[in-house]
Amino acid sequence: MGKLDRLDPKQTGLLIVDVQDKLFPLVERACEVMKAITLLIKACRILKIPIFVSEQYPQGLGPTVASLKVALDPQQTYWSKTCFSCAGDQTIGEAIKQLPIKQWIVVGIEAHVCVEQTVRDLLQQGKEVVVLNDAITSRSIFDYSTAIAEMRDFGARISSVETVIFELVHDSKHPEFKQISQLIKG
Repeated sequence: MGKLDRLDPKQTGLLIVDVQDKLFPLVERACEVMKAITLLIKACRILKIPIFVSEQYPQGLGPTVASLKVALDPQQTYWSKTCFSCAGDQTIGEAIKQLPIKQWIVVGIEAHVCVEQTVRDLLQQGKEVVVLNDAITSRSIFDYSTAIAEMRDFGARISSVETVIFELVHDSKHPEFKQISQLIKG
């Protein structure tokens, strides 16, 4: 894949992959990842970036973690799947193809399974993908670091939450800059 365009809020979606009750407590850097994803959700809501959330076999792995649900819109839809890749799931994959989104920000768990397979499939569909290394994780730091390298090799851009937020804002004259700036300062 060639050079990625600057993220355009009108063509960008956030995909949160499988941050669920039974698996999330087992991953590396859980607190830091939760903080990063929550910050990103809040910024995307301010900037009106559509947010999509998947859950891998929620009957077994539980729902999306409650602390994340608090940051999401109460009307948020949760895509249930058994396929590891969101884009590889027939229902979710078709929905993604129909959306007017060409750029995807991908976060969640586990980096080396569901995140990586989703990223690969999105890229194969011709989408631009940015993976945020501070907002993904795995149970093993080795699986996480391998996944980062492989996703970069596939053609995904690897970035961080704050970098992407400011890229979406683009200019301190943006009408939401002050609100975003306060959000980042915490």
